[in-house]
Amino acid sequence: MKTFGVIFDMDGTIVDNMPYHLQTFRTFSERHGVRMDDEEALRKTNGRTNSDIMRLLFGGDISAEAVAALSREKEAIYRDLYRPHLRLSKGLDGLLDQLRAGGIPLCVGSSAPDENIDFVLDGLNIRRYFTAVISSAQVKNGKPHPEVFLKAAEAMGLTPAQCVVVEDAVIGVQAARNAGMKVVAIAQIMPREELANAHWVINDFTEVSPEALESLIFSCP
Repeated sequence: MKTFGVIFDMDGTIVDNMPYHLQTFRTFSERHGVRMDDEEALRKTNGRTNSDIMRLLFGGDISAEAVAALSREKEAIYRDLYRPHLRLSKGLDGLLDQLRAGGIPLCVGSSAPDENIDFVLDGLNIRRYFTAVISSAQVKNGKPHPEVFLKAAEAMGLTPAQCVVVEDAVIGVQAARNAGMKVVAIAQIMPREELANAHWVINDFTEVSPEALESLIFSCP
């Protein structure tokens, strides 16, 4: 097997949690008098950092202190809501075991804050699978900028051409493309046709194997 690595987005990918993020967004929006329905929220916020989201909601001149406070409030609502339902996406447990057995380096590349990443990785006891974790705290530019994925490749000691990204968001797919990486899109929340810019669209991780990922990286133009 050739040398390659896999970079996983977290929200909507490692965990199928986007319905809980949308419910959180409804609660948070109502509390602050912001009007945005589920479809609009999904399309405008999925894959984006909290900094980008708060500036979208409250205007570009909002202070960094206000962004931080509002972000902490929103994410606390989310963790309380999702905690009883925390589980891996379908088929991912088996895939992680196969990838680790094959000595394939893995990294998390997420727009989520560190607190949410810790909540998922430690809550599900899966941190041991990952060589590195790149969060929103470690990048200056949110998706669709490729920074998070380029830093993930660097952390694994690989070139972009040796990496495949697994994403659920349209802007995440674009970020992977912008990084010069192959990308698998998992259609857990977004319609398959909206993820068509990915090299491969799947329904869940039971469709994926290390061999299929290797073939995608080294055979797909």
